[in-house]
Amino acid sequence: MTFIRNMFLAVILLAGLAGAAHALAFKNIAGKWCGETTNYTFSRDTLVVVFHDGSPTKRFKVTSYEYSGGNVTMHWLNKGEKLFTDFNEFSADGRTMVQIKNKVGPRRPFHRC
Repeated sequence: MTFIRNMFLAVILLAGLAGAAHALAFKNIAGKWCGETTNYTFSRDTLVVVFHDGSPTKRFKVTSYEYSGGNVTMHWLNKGEKLFTDFNEFSADGRTMVQIKNKVGPRRPFHRC
């Protein structure tokens, strides 16, 4: 009886882990995201950044997206310079994510607008 119970628990645990490790795709990042200082709108080839302080809206060319585990890497251009930004910590309901800090920007949390 203990063996059957342990097998049942192992199957439940593995099923839970498989569900948590879902692959990300463009649909997970596409659209409008609101943050504390900026709002981002992602399309396949453009990132639109709206600043809350009234600074002019910026549009950047997106050259590609990469999806690896729970990470989305956006490759983009700023005045011809090739840059990238990683996004991670996507919530299970798809309503929140975090921009990972790198040389072109700080860590920033976002939620769906």
